[in-house]
Amino acid sequence: MDRVIRALRAADEAVTSSFDRAFSPANNPWRHLGALAFLCLALTVASGIVAYALYDTSVSGAYQSGLRLQNDASGLGRLLRGLHRYGADACMLFTLAHLLREGLRGHFRGVRWFSWLTGLPLLWMLWIAGLTGLWLLWDQRAIFSVTATAEWLQALPLGAELLARNFLTAEALNDRFFSLIMFVHIGMPLMLLAAMWVHVQRLSLPRIWPPRSLLLANLFMLAVLALLVPVLSLGPADPGHTPRQLSLDWFFQFLHPLVDAWSANRVWLLAAVLTLALALLPLLRARAGAAPAQVDLPHCNGCTRCVADCPFGALTMVARSDASRYRMQVAVNADLCAACGICVGSCPSSTPLRPGQTLVSGIELPDAPLALLRDELLQKVTALRGADKVVLFGCRQAGDFSALSDPSTAVVILQCAAMLPPTFIEYALRLGACGVTVAGCRAADCEYRLGDRWLQERLLGLREPRLRAAIRRDQIEVVWSGRDMLAAGAAVASLRRRAAISSAARHPQPEKISAT
Repeated sequence: MDRVIRALRAADEAVTSSFDRAFSPANNPWRHLGALAFLCLALTVASGIVAYALYDTSVSGAYQSGLRLQNDASGLGRLLRGLHRYGADACMLFTLAHLLREGLRGHFRGVRWFSWLTGLPLLWMLWIAGLTGLWLLWDQRAIFSVTATAEWLQALPLGAELLARNFLTAEALNDRFFSLIMFVHIGMPLMLLAAMWVHVQRLSLPRIWPPRSLLLANLFMLAVLALLVPVLSLGPADPGHTPRQLSLDWFFQFLHPLVDAWSANRVWLLAAVLTLALALLPLLRARAGAAPAQVDLPHCNGCTRCVADCPFGALTMVARSDASRYRMQVAVNADLCAACGICVGSCPSSTPLRPGQTLVSGIELPDAPLALLRDELLQKVTALRGADKVVLFGCRQAGDFSALSDPSTAVVILQCAAMLPPTFIEYALRLGACGVTVAGCRAADCEYRLGDRWLQERLLGLREPRLRAAIRRDQIEVVWSGRDMLAAGAAVASLRRRAAISSAARHPQPEKISAT
């Protein structure tokens, strides 16, 4: 299974890199699918509130309400209907793409199982909300969809035939039925918002909104689409007549042609199998993962940095359990810990610059203690040859950087690039390296969500623990290469050339005096 996940991630990275060529990495929409879906949902809810104030919630007045907005001379009604309809379609599109991408990246296993399972009902809620919204227009498309849905429901046991009969008869299509549909259409988005809140509960600093430029661009595109391709009602609904040809909203009404092509029972079976298969994906176990982080109380001063940096909320502050003078200590929730090591990189005691002492951090990964990392770095840098020695710290999640190792390049692999304490960069330079390269996942695409952001801020001096100001920044190269080993190799070569130029500038060769 792990081999399959690696292949799927490689495919996702290829798609992501293709979008990077059209957009900047920070504004790549493929990286913000969940946030874009939430944006479109918020837009749909906001426009729906305005539309509800102008809407006649009765069978006799619903169709005319839609026509008044459609034929509004100012164009505002057309804009309102378009934003509401196209916003819902875009929300469904982004939600499906978000589900696909998270699946490709294997984000249904480990600590992400909760987000995966709580995300599946959102798709059903969104579909129900969109489908009932189309019914409220009460045109020919709406009456066809109501009838087709009732026939699909009729395939269910437990009194569904009675329910379908109440849908299908002309007498049942009254104001009470319409009020029920309105209740479902309004209630479902409210439930959807609450379910989205649950969906991100186990994530620290979730990306609720896309970047501002991406947000404005999407709003502009939806507004232009609403004005240039207006949403139009078909003829008024007639329970006794169904037109031969209809244009459907394929984001929400795809079900009806599918039932016609197969059968209601087969479509129910397909929906059940797909939903169950997606729900069971978290049971696919990966290879035995790393042990969760552990706190070493003698070296923990309760500074809360690791708690602030944990991307999955696995760390909390609790009352001290030893006789220390510090009041608080860190507690690790093993069920939420992804063993990413970001907390190790944030700990102020994670410094190798303590000669003669055993290196122990306030919080450690038992399978990758910092003492072993320091010993590995010392051994590999000591073994380097040549004047331009470079150390490459590579993220295990990004790719296999071991191929870049050579007599003048030492490669040290970390669980996450943000596991690297800034003092290890200084330590590598003190050991004789002319420069340090850090290679991680694609920009804004850290496997552990926040690693690239925290590492950049630490190196820029914006976040504790900071890289000391005395360290020359031209000796450090950070590359978000992902699996692109050519980009990582180019970063190492660029750093080496820069280091050689800097060394030549600091130590110029004496001019030769020619004898005459």
